Amino acid sequence: MPTNTPHRSTLDRVSDALGLPPPRRGVRAQLRACAAAITFLTRIPIGAVVAHDVNDLPGAATYFPVVGLIVGVAGAIVFGLAARMWPPTIAVMLSVTFTVWITGALHEDALADAFDGFGGGWDRAQVLSIMKDSRVGSYALVGVLLVIALKLAALRAIVDAAPVRRGLVTGSAIAVGRAMISAHVLGRWSSVALIADHAYVRAAGANEREGAGRPFAGAVTRIRLAATTALALLITVLALGRATLAVVVVTGVVVWLAGRYFERRIGGITGDALGAANQLVELAVYLTLAARW
Repeated sequence: MPTNTPHRSTLDRVSDALGLPPPRRGVRAQLRACAAAITFLTRIPIGAVVAHDVNDLPGAATYFPVVGLIVGVAGAIVFGLAARMWPPTIAVMLSVTFTVWITGALHEDALADAFDGFGGGWDRAQVLSIMKDSRVGSYALVGVLLVIALKLAALRAIVDAAPVRRGLVTGSAIAVGRAMISAHVLGRWSSVALIADHAYVRAAGANEREGAGRPFAGAVTRIRLAATTALALLITVLALGRATLAVVVVTGVVVWLAGRYFERRIGGITGDALGAANQLVELAVYLTLAARW
């Protein structure tokens, strides 16, 4: 007499093949996954509200755009408050500083390692070795300074171009909020897109910082990518309206070029590569919105 076996999804089989824990399901599982995404990408102590653990990380990638929304809104609030006391340039700098603090400079650190690794390494082994080194080289120092300076300049240009609107929420605060929300949402979406399409190349045994992307390797299925993309697009459309198309096209080009470059240089992605792409997408969104079309 045949024995009935439970249906196993593609995600179940992928989890078995990679040695990952079985995926959790249900509303509570999604809440845990969202909390895990917030914990992984920010300093926010969400664990005091929603219990979660490392086994929730594979499903957390779906909610990366939610983390981007939280960080973007936080940055916009800081700008709105600071702009009431200081000139716009200082308000922009305080806003960006707060977003760096609330994320623990996770992506900026990755960008620095990527600049050093890809700038100083001649082959795959050298690039990966340099990115493991905690020391900061000239490529990292100059590269990160230039990226942050460009972010500040682009946001200042967005403030200058904002329509005059007085009241509790000014026109410049709305403009900065729209820019920061869309940039942080799409920046975090870029990580999910790259994980879905490229192999994770950091060898097992790397320390926690170096292997930060490993829990998500192989866990971003096409269904999860589609859900993350839909969520990111929804938030971006609500934030930008008609400007969404240009921003999404630029984001897609940056992610595609970054993926091609990572494949050519190291054969795939690492956590540092993902963080670097995140920063480049964020900058690209600001530059797109600041451009004189």
